[in-house]
Amino acid sequence: MFLRPLLFSYGALTILVLMAETMERLDKFIAGKATVGVVAQYLLAVWPLRSQELLPVSALLAALFALGQLSRRMEITAALSGGIHPWQLTAPLLVTGVVLSVFSWGVGEAVNPWASRQAKALWNADVRHLTSFRPTKFEDVTVAGKGVFYSIGLLDTDHQTLRDVVVDVTHGDRPRIQWQARSGVWTDRGWKLIDGFERRFSPDGRALERQTAFATRWIDRREKATDLVPQEPDTEEMNRHDLRQHIDRLKILGIPTQKLQVELHMKTAFPWANFIVLLIGVPFSFNKRGGKVRAVALALAVAFGYFGLMQVGHALGQKDWCPPFLGAWLANLIFLTVGLRFYWRMKSLD
Repeated sequence: MFLRPLLFSYGALTILVLMAETMERLDKFIAGKATVGVVAQYLLAVWPLRSQELLPVSALLAALFALGQLSRRMEITAALSGGIHPWQLTAPLLVTGVVLSVFSWGVGEAVNPWASRQAKALWNADVRHLTSFRPTKFEDVTVAGKGVFYSIGLLDTDHQTLRDVVVDVTHGDRPRIQWQARSGVWTDRGWKLIDGFERRFSPDGRALERQTAFATRWIDRREKATDLVPQEPDTEEMNRHDLRQHIDRLKILGIPTQKLQVELHMKTAFPWANFIVLLIGVPFSFNKRGGKVRAVALALAVAFGYFGLMQVGHALGQKDWCPPFLGAWLANLIFLTVGLRFYWRMKSLD
């Protein structure tokens, strides 16, 4: 009773969204002389990314259609008259909401990062025909981190190499060690510096205790070349594990990570929309008035309200005074409270 309208709603919404995606980018497809195959591959890559937004609306529509039809046929009234509690009738739907949330989370972790990279690669290479859409070499890079300062003449992220590099390690405001090298390369052991000097300073940082020349020297720094590039990462191309590792590396460098922490919490908070919208929508299904038009209107109102509040929380979470967890989970907490209130009121139907 629930699965059929779920698949129908999801299929219809998917077609509408992919058609809108095609129309929005049609001028770029034509200008880039993209073949039908390229367009199809691009839409297939975009599909998983849009599914996390479509699945909650589809689940809510399916619940409203299924329970609304039973309500209009008086089958729910008959069940209640037979002593079945409203919570018993709707519990399987909420369990389904939990299953859909877990499924959506799994797709977001395992499929979406790959799909995002594929979509971006197809768009830049086969539609825009860009030979290189991400810089790999950076000149005169300076990175100040927590207890470390990098000054790099040339940084190459493709080959994980440095040229004309100076690394200063400090304790408080006092210099402790400085490595200066003509070049450096990233290895499993850390950075391997080539042809340079190591300088060690006195505890007060005022005097140079000794200077030692070296042909090669491994230094115990775990920042990769990509960590030293002053650019914002694309969080859609990362799962929770990758994003958490990136945040940890930035913390070592002393770079603010509040925005990325919000994105990290969002990757867990957003999939739970499937459960929460069902919790809100199910009580309305017991109303015998209205039909499919009312169900669609209600589903769209709930979806717009939820996604709008999610964006508000996302913006608030990036403020210094707002914890990232609260910003990411704000919509879930508010809608969960409202949904539990509506669900508790169903007890009066018994």
